[in-house]
Amino acid sequence: MSKTDGSGKVGRLVVIGGAEEKDGGDMEILARVVELVGGDQARIIVCSSPAGDAEEAFETYRKVFDELGVAEVIPAVVEERNEADVPELLEAVQRATGVFFTGGDQLRLVALIAGTHFAEGIRERLFNHGMIVAGTSAGAAAMSSVMLIGGTNEGSVRRADVSLAPGLGLWRDTVVDTHFNQRGRVSRLMTVFAHNPQVLGIGIDENTAVEVDLGVRFTVLGENAVMVFNGHVTHSSAPRASDEDVLALTDALIHVLPTGYGFDLQTHRPILPNGDRVPTPTSPTSGGSRTAELGTGD
Repeated sequence: MSKTDGSGKVGRLVVIGGAEEKDGGDMEILARVVELVGGDQARIIVCSSPAGDAEEAFETYRKVFDELGVAEVIPAVVEERNEADVPELLEAVQRATGVFFTGGDQLRLVALIAGTHFAEGIRERLFNHGMIVAGTSAGAAAMSSVMLIGGTNEGSVRRADVSLAPGLGLWRDTVVDTHFNQRGRVSRLMTVFAHNPQVLGIGIDENTAVEVDLGVRFTVLGENAVMVFNGHVTHSSAPRASDEDVLALTDALIHVLPTGYGFDLQTHRPILPNGDRVPTPTSPTSGGSRTAELGTGD
């Protein structure tokens, strides 16, 4: 578990793609959250603000975390902005070892808590006191500085197919999309990346998560895959494209990472389960070199 002694230690994020296992013996992701926040000594705030029925969402996760043996599950059923600044909740942030954001609507979550003392307390505890912040689905999408709030699952790579809004900014220089391959969301994350090639696009499948050591690396947990979009983009038509134009994008990289794999957030290279970094190619394979390798067919 990260230190919580005020030593300036940065905590970790657990960013979940949604539909994680919540019952039975195979709750790998939520069990890892509990391990990080302190096991049977954990004090975890469940913020159910994204959910349509915040009380019901809190109760669902209260039962799960009780089953996993945490010491205290603290409700943050914030349904009006003023409720995010009540003294009892701010005191709870100071003694909590972790925060968990439920699924629902990420825009609702940000509209309710961004800029409040509650949200700023979480940020301060994460970056200076080793707090663990986890979230699933909408609660995961809201962690980035810019978040996806909508888009078609059937469109092409067009600006008109996605909607963006400011997020909570806990994981900077990324855009996170959830329920990723299950809902066919590759094209919409590619659209965001085409307009923002300086960020990492992170697509997380259901019952899958990334454990993020901020500024250092992340590791994949769970059943399915995480897709990472990055690369030294050499051309994008985004600056001149209309909302309805299909975008051009060249030299983007896509990494598909199952459980046990990781990603170096400094070098932007994948990490194998044994800890080795995948080396950077010495040069990209071009059509000419491939033709030379195969012969001309004469």
